[in-house]
Amino acid sequence: MKEEKADYASSGVEQLIERLREQAIDAGQAKAESIVTDAQRRAAWLIGEAEQEAKNILKKAQAEADAMRSAGLDALNLAARDALLRLRDTLLGSFSQEVQRVVGEKMADQDFMAQLILALAGQVRDKTGLDRQQLTFLLPETISGVEELRKNPEELQQGELSHVSAAIAGDLLRKGVRFEVDDEVKSGLVIRLEDNAMLIDFTDDAVAALLLKHLQPRFRALLQGIVK
Repeated sequence: MKEEKADYASSGVEQLIERLREQAIDAGQAKAESIVTDAQRRAAWLIGEAEQEAKNILKKAQAEADAMRSAGLDALNLAARDALLRLRDTLLGSFSQEVQRVVGEKMADQDFMAQLILALAGQVRDKTGLDRQQLTFLLPETISGVEELRKNPEELQQGELSHVSAAIAGDLLRKGVRFEVDDEVKSGLVIRLEDNAMLIDFTDDAVAALLLKHLQPRFRALLQGIVK
């Protein structure tokens, strides 16, 4: 009887130990699985954070690169625009100088000046209706023979004056047209209407300015079509 009780007690202890062992194993496995799950979750979170950070860094780098590229293009466009504007201004300046040069050369041509005086002497009176007014042509010293013509108009008939003086005189002297040398007139001429004390400026500077006023807008428009 005592042996049976001893065997029963021993069996109960073993069962208890086995149950505790199994519970410990189950608890250990559950804990291990929990740790693994937490580790996997943590690893997944870290990977997600790293990927997001990498995307943010890449996005920021791309934005900075785009900004630098845009700034570079803007700088290049501005530099190109400034260069084109300088080129246009240079061409406009060269055009103005060329017009002034051509006008100066024509005004220095005595044959041209003779034709200009003959044309103006009639047109000034016709256009203004001032046919009775005394006209005086103020000429530069560079027009040969003008001073002699002013001092000795009778020499015209003696053939002693220069070609230009003969060309511009004709019957103009008989029609009340006078010629004077004016130190202030360096090139071209100035017409003075005696009664109205009005001056009509045909100096090279005035003619060049008039031509530029007419031609420069067209030349500028042409340049704007070429140099934008």
